[in-house]
Amino acid sequence: MCRGPGGWKALPGRSVRVVGTPMQPDTFPRALDPLDLQLLALLEMDGRMSHARLARRVGRSRSAIQERIERLERMGHIAGYTIRRGNRAADVQAYLLVSASGASHDTLAAALQAFPEVRVCDSVSGDLDLILQVQSRDIAGIDRIRAAVAALPGVARTRTALVMQNRFQRG
Repeated sequence: MCRGPGGWKALPGRSVRVVGTPMQPDTFPRALDPLDLQLLALLEMDGRMSHARLARRVGRSRSAIQERIERLERMGHIAGYTIRRGNRAADVQAYLLVSASGASHDTLAAALQAFPEVRVCDSVSGDLDLILQVQSRDIAGIDRIRAAVAALPGVARTRTALVMQNRFQRG
């Protein structure tokens, strides 16, 4: 004998039919409720926060929060978890502004992937072709990278802008 949704008993050999609104699939677009938004904000502040800690912060059970987080992941509201490495005090950052002469952006980007100091390579419009975010232990390292990039086939000119201080950074 089984119990139905309201606690009533189903008789053996009888089928049980649940009447009501069918559950919507997790992929169905729906608006985020205040709890969803609160969880997303907490995870943006600390992506390593455990389900138990999240549950305590929002006043819900750990299992309820775990299910909610899994649903947000399935729906694409949480696309992944990542880390941002903090800069060591001695690291120097710079932007390398690259103008190309006939080389395609794809060709240059492929060559730049060989340099681990190049953190980001953006293809841009206007007078420049590529903007590179570069990081090294010292200014001499930045200069070595600048010289190596300038020597690549298809690079017409580079300009360097050292980062003096990061004012803020968004996720």
